Amino acid sequence: MKPYIGVTGFTKKEEVSSALSVFPKNYDRELMVGVCATWKSLRYLPIKPKWQKQTPSPLAINELFLEDSRVLNLVHYSTEEGQERSILNDMVKIHNLAGWHFHGFQLNIAWPEVRILDEYRNAVGYKYRVVLQIGQKAVEMAGGTPESVADKFEQYAEFIDDVLLDPSGGQGKSFDTERTREFLTEIRKRKYGIGLGVAGGLGPDTLNLVEPLIADFPNLNIDAQGKLRNSENDLDVEAMKTYLVKAVKIFG
Repeated sequence: MKPYIGVTGFTKKEEVSSALSVFPKNYDRELMVGVCATWKSLRYLPIKPKWQKQTPSPLAINELFLEDSRVLNLVHYSTEEGQERSILNDMVKIHNLAGWHFHGFQLNIAWPEVRILDEYRNAVGYKYRVVLQIGQKAVEMAGGTPESVADKFEQYAEFIDDVLLDPSGGQGKSFDTERTREFLTEIRKRKYGIGLGVAGGLGPDTLNLVEPLIADFPNLNIDAQGKLRNSENDLDVEAMKTYLVKAVKIFG
């Protein structure tokens, strides 16, 4: 699977088209189009205003996933505490709603039950990409060290394609480059065969956080969200385009 440069928080088709307008053709990376969905959004329940603007109606997801060989269309799904039993049903519902150009999930869930991933794979196969986000909560649950987090992946590696280290949870908080390197190095040592990615405070002015990692991790996936929002919490299209152009350049 190709590595990707990601943008998360699309809610309009025109935003995706703007991203593609600056993304090169015949490039060795994909543009990851991240669309948010939550336990609440699937049930049309009120969402905090901050996230409401970044979460489209479930019925609109398929409109955001364009047919283009350059894109990797992922739904970023999160649940509510106490509602974990609904994860599999929600994933299947999203899968059916997301349309023909849906490519998979990023699961923003701290260590979901392996059984759920197994059952999802049994239902849909391995064609669809599954990225598991590891935020600060997941790190702490695993023991807090690079070694303990890397060990935890042994039971997940069969069912996921990538891991995304993201201490910010989409809120734009920057990651610690050298601390992140320790986690990436430890996970790679295990030779699980999963892709590695980072997020957290990335945007047009902070790609320097990633650059020191590229030499050792040339296939690193990256994603940006919080730093691409304007003061009204709308996606800043010009900032997004600048981020994409700069990211393409630093990866070569």
